[in-house]
Amino acid sequence: MEPAAGSPDNEAMLDKVREAIQRHGLLGSGERVLVAVSGGADSMALLHAVHRLRGEFEVSLVAAHLDHGIRPDTAEDLAVVRAASEGLGIPLVFDRVDVPAWARAKRLNLEEAARMARRGFLERAAREAEAVRIALGHTRSDVAETVLLHLLRGAGPRGLRGILPATPPYVRPLILVSRAEARGFCQAERIPFRDDPTNDDRRLLRNAIRLEVLPILSRFNPQIEEALARAAHLCADAEEALGWTADLALAEVSRAADLDLDLLCASPRSVQALVVRRAAEATGVALEERHVGQVLDALATGRGEVHLPGGAAARIGSGVLSFVRASSSPVLDRAWELPLDGEGTIAELGWAFRVSLLPRPERLVPPNPLVAYFDPRRIASPLVVRVPREGDRLRPLGMEGTKRVRDLLMEASIPRWERARWPLLCDGRGIAWVVGVRMSGDHRVMPDATDVLTVEARRL
Repeated sequence: MEPAAGSPDNEAMLDKVREAIQRHGLLGSGERVLVAVSGGADSMALLHAVHRLRGEFEVSLVAAHLDHGIRPDTAEDLAVVRAASEGLGIPLVFDRVDVPAWARAKRLNLEEAARMARRGFLERAAREAEAVRIALGHTRSDVAETVLLHLLRGAGPRGLRGILPATPPYVRPLILVSRAEARGFCQAERIPFRDDPTNDDRRLLRNAIRLEVLPILSRFNPQIEEALARAAHLCADAEEALGWTADLALAEVSRAADLDLDLLCASPRSVQALVVRRAAEATGVALEERHVGQVLDALATGRGEVHLPGGAAARIGSGVLSFVRASSSPVLDRAWELPLDGEGTIAELGWAFRVSLLPRPERLVPPNPLVAYFDPRRIASPLVVRVPREGDRLRPLGMEGTKRVRDLLMEASIPRWERARWPLLCDGRGIAWVVGVRMSGDHRVMPDATDVLTVEARRL
């Protein structure tokens, strides 16, 4: 038998849960939802509220509980959750992890270890239960506390969003409900719950914000919690708009896998920061503000390398910005053949080449460094592109003797990380052109030549 709805206040809370689900699309018809239940008032209110609304949204429920072993009486938390699940006819999955021991072994603080253990358990339980969403008991009160917590740390719009209604697979149906409302719902409906005494430990910053800072602020604004939650919503909207702007700007400056330095640096620094952060995210790297600043400072110089979290790096040089991981730039031991008339694209190196046989121009000075003229009679097929090898040398046009390719690349200020993948145009006689750097004198256009083999290189 369904429990009675209770007081008008409880109906109002259920209306807020319904509104959150509808407004943010938190539940989908026909889905199975794993409900995380710690045994506290928030999670017990969540379990009963979602159960009350399950028919309306056509979802099935599974409850999940993790005994974290932090307190000696955690078995009583499980007893409360098990009784509620059995009473509502909801399957329950549970596990126990000795979080304190795990935290010591992994050298983590207790809060972080508990959070990681809980997330790992919930995601594993969701897979086993074939649940597509995991419902958490975060409330509007948690949003307000998180905004202040992030504000104290100097966060921008992203951090000041607080807690979002959904971060798949996690959804938060109580996001419009205050902690007091959730607790009142449990009391009015006679729903047993457990209070966690660690929530009163003011040495933990979040607890101190809840117990000390918010009461002070409420003297100046009795609706401080609603105000902070509203500010979080506005920051979320602003962050969404900034993300949209960043995507447009990123598309404008993108050149294959790289970013065009001239186009990027023509933008205001604030837009550069948005693009840099977005481009890094696309390669799986989350940047802190200090990392963004380091990349922007390197952009201003036009060259450099910034080491980033996870072994990644931002590399600035040759007119582009690239985000790479340590293992993403292998030396390629192969050659790509080019047609003697036509275009060849080498995606692995990020270059394309057009080869044309043209009448000899009046001046043999190419229009830019990425164009070279050769005497077709001095080209021995096949014409190929490869990367430098140990010991590579050529006889540079206009110079006496030979020179090492690696020295030419260094003198041309080719960034160190690009030298191993820099294209060399070669024929059957050897290296004809260190692309964009030096031609070989052995392949120069002779005075009696009537035609030239023109090779144009461009970055993809």
